Amino acid sequence: MTEGLVAVTGATGFVGSYLVPHLVAQGWKVRAYARSEKKAAGLAGPGVEVVRGDLSDSTALARLVSGCDAVVHLAAVADSSDPKLNHEVNVVGSRNLVAACRQEAVLRILNVSSTCAGRDLQDAYGSTKLIAEEEFTGPDLRVTHLRPTMIYGHGSKEFDLFAGVVGRLPRVPIPGDGRAVLRPVYLGDFLELIERVLGHEGSVGATYDVAGPESITIADFIELLARVQGNRARALGIPAGAAIFGARVLGKLQKAPFINVDQVMAFLQDTVVDIQPARNDLSWDPRPLEEGLGELFGTTT
Repeated sequence: MTEGLVAVTGATGFVGSYLVPHLVAQGWKVRAYARSEKKAAGLAGPGVEVVRGDLSDSTALARLVSGCDAVVHLAAVADSSDPKLNHEVNVVGSRNLVAACRQEAVLRILNVSSTCAGRDLQDAYGSTKLIAEEEFTGPDLRVTHLRPTMIYGHGSKEFDLFAGVVGRLPRVPIPGDGRAVLRPVYLGDFLELIERVLGHEGSVGATYDVAGPESITIADFIELLARVQGNRARALGIPAGAAIFGARVLGKLQKAPFINVDQVMAFLQDTVVDIQPARNDLSWDPRPLEEGLGELFGTTT
């Protein structure tokens, strides 16, 4: 299947706001789920229908998926460490979406999870994303799970904030000693993978790690990210305990803190992934980090 009607939850978020026009450009019609008219304004255009609602609204969810060929589930809580909120949105919200899909006999689902779901150190986000994956089980459903690592691209609140700091400061405060390994993936490559999954029935039942082709330490990532912005920067380590404590305090004081506990934990452990299955099954070839950052910032390294 290379075209049809696909529903997208989280359509106004970082990935969703790029995915909707990307799918339209590839010949799909898109039904985009948005919580408000203001958030949905940027999605308007040929080939896009907007449905208003959230993951607690069973009636709106049924309207969203009715008549669709597939559903891409992006919506999640990603900037809060509140266990109750993460459970309500990530777990119960997924359950509600699956119920609507079953009601409307729309059984092809691409669930975007996270590498946080498979990490040893987890907080509310990672643990609920793992539990949420179980909501998509059943012999009637045709589900593919994607577990992306850090997605870099403009429009990501976390990446833009981090890149802005790295582009300005000579020393960049980070949790830990900077020796943990990352595998960032370029936004454009992630969009391409989603499109490939939608067009490939052989991916049904699979869970794919989504990451860039090479590993890099956080310290080296900071130096590379600074260089493509014309700066010279180095990592400044903060003790892990202090960083986690600070993130927990921020989570209690702010509804959407600039960093949460799961994000801190990502700096304290290696990103262990295997993208070979996605390469083999879907002929997916993500670009090297240096190339992707150079393209993103319009520079060469």
